[in-house]
Amino acid sequence: MAEYRRKKDRDTWHYCRNCSNWPTSDYVVQYTKPASGELCNECMAKDKAGDCRK
Repeated sequence: MAEYRRKKDRDTWHYCRNCSNWPTSDYVVQYTKPASGELCNECMAKDKAGDCRK
């Protein structure tokens, strides 16, 4: 199951643990694809390249 995280004061969701912007403190988490906000471009690029650690 994927884990989606975003900083509490941001709208961008991250789902690759190896993303340079992966939140490690003061974040919101959910386990379904977010219906609002946007997905991180770096996470999407890593996912497409097969380099996303979920």
